[in-house]
Amino acid sequence: GYSMSFVNVHWVPYVTDLGFSQMVGAASFSLIGFWSILGVFTLGRISDQRGRRKILAFSYVLRAAGFAVVLISMAIHGSGLRGLELFILLAGVIIVGASWNAVVAITAAYAADRFGVSKLGTIYGSMFAVMPLGSGIGAALGGYLFEFRQSYDLAIISNVVFLAISAFLILSIRERRRSLQDLSVPIIKSE
Repeated sequence: GYSMSFVNVHWVPYVTDLGFSQMVGAASFSLIGFWSILGVFTLGRISDQRGRRKILAFSYVLRAAGFAVVLISMAIHGSGLRGLELFILLAGVIIVGASWNAVVAITAAYAADRFGVSKLGTIYGSMFAVMPLGSGIGAALGGYLFEFRQSYDLAIISNVVFLAISAFLILSIRERRRSLQDLSVPIIKSE
């Protein structure tokens, strides 16, 4: 929720701070939605074929890389290379978008694989009960860091750092073999 809320709340102001119009900000934000559709199908299919854990971690690394590219657009701001600045900004948002919903879908599949579908509701429900905390922190911290520095650089860097930590934590999970009981779905008898 942290990195998603930063984009949801601060993306258009970030783009306008670079000197682009609000329309460019809104249009570039819409690219996240388009590329998230492609990303969820592509990365979801790859996770079906190659395993969830590594592809989930890759999705977080991909989003971190997208934020790093967005940060480069800030670094070249004011250089007079307006076309390059916009190209890099759009490339970054496309990379962020490619991982956007893939993380959600792969997380659900990984939780089902790891703990069984009979426990998926509790696990996924708990995750989404906690996610608003990260969202609130991401939005608020992004604003605070902007007010403190008059720049979104630290906010974007914090996204890269937290996404990298997330990928590392996912990769640090030890795989375990599942029993057939883990895979079973309880049958509810109707009366």
